[in-house]
This record gives sequence, C-alpha cells and structure tokens, in this order.
Amino acid sequence: MIFGILLAVSYVFSNLWPISILGVLLLLIFLVLKYFFKEASFAFSWNKRALQLLDVLLIALPFIYVALISWYVWRPYRQTVILPNNYEGIVAVKYNVANGQDEIWTSSFFGLCGSRLIKVDTSGIARTSFKFHDNSVPLLGIRQMNYNRGGLKIYYEHNLDDEVVEGFDGTWFINDYAGGGGKKIYSTGYSYYPLMVFVVVQPENYFDYFMTAKEIEIWVAGEKKKYPNSYIEQPTHKLNAKSIEFLRDNKIL
Repeated sequence: MIFGILLAVSYVFSNLWPISILGVLLLLIFLVLKYFFKEASFAFSWNKRALQLLDVLLIALPFIYVALISWYVWRPYRQTVILPNNYEGIVAVKYNVANGQDEIWTSSFFGLCGSRLIKVDTSGIARTSFKFHDNSVPLLGIRQMNYNRGGLKIYYEHNLDDEVVEGFDGTWFINDYAGGGGKKIYSTGYSYYPLMVFVVVQPENYFDYFMTAKEIEIWVAGEKKKYPNSYIEQPTHKLNAKSIEFLRDNKIL
C-alpha cells in the first residue's frame, strides 16, 4: 500500500504521470484484495529483519527510480565540435544524414563520459550519420526539451587545448559569449534536433549574419499579422535573409 501511495503522489514531484497511474493501480489492487477478497495481510516466510529491509526498499524504490530516470533524461549531450583554423561565420550541424560523419568518441573512460567528435568543413557545415539522442523515456512520457543544454565544446583544429569560447556549452538560453581575439559565439533559434546552428564572429561583423533591430521589429509585426492569436516572442538574435539563404543553399533548412 505504501509503495502504491508513493508512486501515486510522485507526479507532484516529477510529473511522471505513468508512474502515478501505476501507483493508483497498485492501490486499487490492494483495496480489492483487502475488502472484496478479505485478504487483510499476506504471510511471508521471511524473518522480521528481512521484512524490515523489504519495507525500506519499497519506500526508497520510487525515489531511486525517479532520480535515475531524471539523471538519464537530463544528462548533458556531450559533443566536441572542431572548426577549421580561425573560422568565422555560421556553423551548422545536421544530424542523422545519410553518408554523414560516423559517431566517433573522444575522452571516454571505459566507454563512459565520452564526447561525440564532430568536424566542421571550411564552409561551416557538418553532417553526422548519428542521431541526436533526445534522452527520452516514451513509456513514462518524459523527454528532455533543451537538447543542446550543456556538454558542448568548440575548438579550432590547431588548438585543441583552449575552447574558442570558454563556457559556451550550448545552453539554449545563452545569448552570446565572448571568446579569444574578441570573437563571440551567438546562439540562434536553431538549437533543437535535428539541427544545431550558431555563429562565431567578431562583434563588429554581427549584422553580416543577423537582423538589425528594425528588421526584427518588421519580422515580429509580420508574424503577428500571420498569427494574430499567438504570442510572438521578440528574438534576441535572428538570422538575416542572407544567412537563411546560405543554410537553404547548403540543404540545412
């Protein structure tokens, strides 16, 4: 009964509604056995200490289960992106493409904690044959939405010791990060599977790739006109028409 109650209320802490349904079913089974079949208790041949350990395990199991599932789903997706020497411009990674790069691991320890190696060509494009793992558990109705949150490292091929921008880990809400030589990395709206697009550029060349404030204002007005009943968020960085054309020409979009 206690096990069922813990599972049933786990939704409050974890939003894992399938587990809660399982808990409700266990409670219903207990009540049916107790009141319809008059089974108030069940005999075990175990000694008292073994039964106490079983009680502790049953109480702890839902918490352990939720903790392990949460770790699995929200763990960072480790990637190491290698750029051509001194490259500046749009960087686009497209996953799960036929004849793309094979999945190569670096810095792994007995197959654990490794990072997927992705090499970008001189045009700023990389295509991988492997999928971007979404860290989901469909049976439980839980999945990670911030696919690129954490775990991303970006280097130039001639300097694999220092990140292009220290601390830029792909977290979706990061707007920009300053790097060596005055470079910055700007996130874009394309931060979800099957794409990852960001821009490495000197701040003074920002508008070579992104809309001006006036262009963003016009874009937002156009979106509001198309979708009058929807909330249109004002983007911090919005790729301009030239950048979108580049991505389309390279069959990224």
